[in-house]
Amino acid sequence: MLRLLLILLIAAFAVFFWKPGWFRASDTKPAATASRSDGVKHYVEDRAGVIASGDLPRFDQYMAGIMRESGVDVRFVFLPGTGDKSIEMLAVDLMDELKIGGRTGQERGVLLVYDVQGKRLKVEVGYGLEGWFPDAFVSYLVEDHTRMFFSSGDLSLGLRLLLRLLQNRIREAVIGNDFDPRTLAKVQPLTHMSGGAGVSKSVGLRDGARPAPAAAPVDPLAFPAGNSPTDTYQHYMDWLAHWPLSPNADLFTPESRAYLASLNFSPAYAEFILLGESGKRFQIVERGDLALLYFTSTPFVSPHFLVRQEGRWRVDIVAEVRNTREQVGSEYTWAWRGEGDSYSRAFEDLLTTVKGHRRIRNGDNRALVIRGSI
Repeated sequence: MLRLLLILLIAAFAVFFWKPGWFRASDTKPAATASRSDGVKHYVEDRAGVIASGDLPRFDQYMAGIMRESGVDVRFVFLPGTGDKSIEMLAVDLMDELKIGGRTGQERGVLLVYDVQGKRLKVEVGYGLEGWFPDAFVSYLVEDHTRMFFSSGDLSLGLRLLLRLLQNRIREAVIGNDFDPRTLAKVQPLTHMSGGAGVSKSVGLRDGARPAPAAAPVDPLAFPAGNSPTDTYQHYMDWLAHWPLSPNADLFTPESRAYLASLNFSPAYAEFILLGESGKRFQIVERGDLALLYFTSTPFVSPHFLVRQEGRWRVDIVAEVRNTREQVGSEYTWAWRGEGDSYSRAFEDLLTTVKGHRRIRNGDNRALVIRGSI
């Protein structure tokens, strides 16, 4: 349902949920301690010991990149309980205690507080960012994205995707794109809109280990490969708008179907991609049995790769993962990394290097303004 939000991803953008980036399923256990007193600034305070210890430095690195990129201080705090205080009061206190937003105080900070005992999530938005993170957006994250992953038990992956949603909303705001809740109607009406600069909801953490919605059986031809790359891309957008997503759609190559079947999606992330691309201008270049679709009105979305198989065009997700890299803390949210493969050879003349990043020559190559740490 959304993604005005952000135009993406990501991220990453930033954009494909099938580009998992630094995160892989953790092989470490949750941290046993509540805090890390090593003198280093940490963006995740796991005082309840619910995040795998091996994931904590990865979150710190990613969130530090968001800080470098935009000057927005995003933090997570997990509490074992709230004692005699409400989670709303604790969130305000933690904004001050952790100096979220740096020397600007609460103006450019976002805090997510989770009370494990009370199963409550509170999102506190600094005064200077209320226009960037309106309550319609925050409620959407809590109700449609965070709830699903918290209840499924795949917490680290859920937070990884949540960061992508937050990051891409920030990127949208940096280039002057406001959040318009009317765009949510493209997929599903927004049902939770609060009146303050933050939202608090009950969200079960691994409560019953309820799994993510499974993809329902679907006729592979419900979303068919097209006679042209444009037809296939339209079917791809239609596929994104129908939850749960089926990886068996005919519009994908067989290798892509196998790859998609290995991933876990939230409705919010599918919508993140859908609305990140919806209405954006693009160009398609065909070279033999290969085609490249790239965007000319957004710098955040990496290109799509298509291949003609048995006379029909299909989306090659595996090629997208192999040939593009999403980035954090850089002027550009993605870069072409392919070398020597069939797509890189076929479209070599379309590639150019912009400030050290390989991009599409005639695509949207507007750079993010890097604010630096505050």
